[in-house]
Amino acid sequence: MKHVNVLDMRPTQFALGLVDVEHKYKKLKKMTAKQRKAYLVGRPIQVVLGPNKIYYIIDHHHLARACWQVGLQKVPVKIVQDFSKSKYFWGQMKFQNYVYAYDQFGFEQPFAFLPRDVRGLADDPYRSLAWSVREAGGFNKVLVPFAEFKWAQYFRNHININDIRDNYNKAVKHALKLCKTKGPKSLPGYKK
Repeated sequence: MKHVNVLDMRPTQFALGLVDVEHKYKKLKKMTAKQRKAYLVGRPIQVVLGPNKIYYIIDHHHLARACWQVGLQKVPVKIVQDFSKSKYFWGQMKFQNYVYAYDQFGFEQPFAFLPRDVRGLADDPYRSLAWSVREAGGFNKVLVPFAEFKWAQYFRNHININDIRDNYNKAVKHALKLCKTKGPKSLPGYKK
């Protein structure tokens, strides 16, 4: 299995949920080096090989950030696609749904502004909220790219940011109630 320096991989999203990162960080921190190695080999960072042989993270951004925070330099990766010779790299990335061009405020941004590495990923409190709600059973984990971000956008339109900042647990409970309405029924992982 190939190992790549965490800071040599480029994100394909602008933000993440720091609550999710913190959970993964604590989990990794508790592990022995041997346990951590086995855990990460079972969850390699999924990447696309892009022009100039740059690795672009397409899944496990939160885990990659947690690995960096815990002090790991190299992590196992799985190359999902090789677009290194592509003249239309970002077009292919968008077509394959490998990039999420919305920032921590929910606004679309040009791909050129994506962070250079995981240290530049901004915190989106709504993405954290979506993760916490999924963990609490509000919606199912699915293999749809950026599913939690889609839920985050839904919550962004229904829950005030101050409610998340003032009482996170109360915001989670509110979001769980929203999950039981018909409003998000088109979202990935919606439970009937």
